[in-house]
Amino acid sequence: MKNFDLENNDKIRSGFTVPEHYFEQFEAKMMQQISIQKTTVNEVKVVSLFYRKQVWMSSIAALILLAIAIPVYFNMAKENNIESHSIENYLADQQHVYENEIIEHLSEEDINALENSLSASTNENDAIENYLSESEHLDYILNE
Repeated sequence: MKNFDLENNDKIRSGFTVPEHYFEQFEAKMMQQISIQKTTVNEVKVVSLFYRKQVWMSSIAALILLAIAIPVYFNMAKENNIESHSIENYLADQQHVYENEIIEHLSEEDINALENSLSASTNENDAIENYLSESEHLDYILNE
């Protein structure tokens, strides 16, 4: 292996060089950066100490509003339900109400519930047959 001297041999150059006029411009660049840093230090964002207090107050106000609004809502929902007895009385008093008008105001669930309540079950059918077979006036009941 050959011995080589970096200080005396021109073939090998180090990769580090100083830019031209670096030390002449160094002081001006440094002073410019210091002045920029001073202006940015003065523009610091100020955060209020009462910010957390505002958050707590607004959350407490929202909870109080919910505590008042929820019971009021449920009480209003209960008041809107009309009793079935008052509806039956109204319909009995109104002679000009026709079946079609009543059906228009019923939902599918109401119609299904009425059909289920009016239809006779198999136990009821057996009881009706037994009653009719034991009855003395079967011809009168059937012809009626």
